[in-house]
Amino acid sequence: MSKSEKAGIEIVRRCAPVSRDVGLSKARKTLKELLSWLELENEIRQTQILTILDELGNNILRHSQGGQICMTVYREGTKRAIRMVAEDQGDGIQDLAKAMTPGFSQDRGLGMGLNLLEALGDDLRVASLIDGGTRVEVWKWI
Repeated sequence: MSKSEKAGIEIVRRCAPVSRDVGLSKARKTLKELLSWLELENEIRQTQILTILDELGNNILRHSQGGQICMTVYREGTKRAIRMVAEDQGDGIQDLAKAMTPGFSQDRGLGMGLNLLEALGDDLRVASLIDGGTRVEVWKWI
């Protein structure tokens, strides 16, 4: 696990591929290792964070051929945070405002994905190019 330290903040960053071949298995394994390093024992928080990862990964699998999720954890004393960034080269989100509307789906899904990420995370940022590619960043303070 690559670890760095800046001004007393410990930072660990790992990336994992997400594709139809590997599914989410590598990303889940990586996240569990990071949560262990953070010594996160709160099961509710663990479930929230794993749900964020699953939603990010499932969006990659549903809307593209594959991509990656990079996870960065930050620890400074008792303060801890995790940042997950999912990137793919899919078709992109045609109308981001509409995609944030509960129940809206481009592919007959439930249309709750981005709303769920917004509800579970503490900060959500979405960037998408109409001609392809999406980047979703979620921060969670734990």
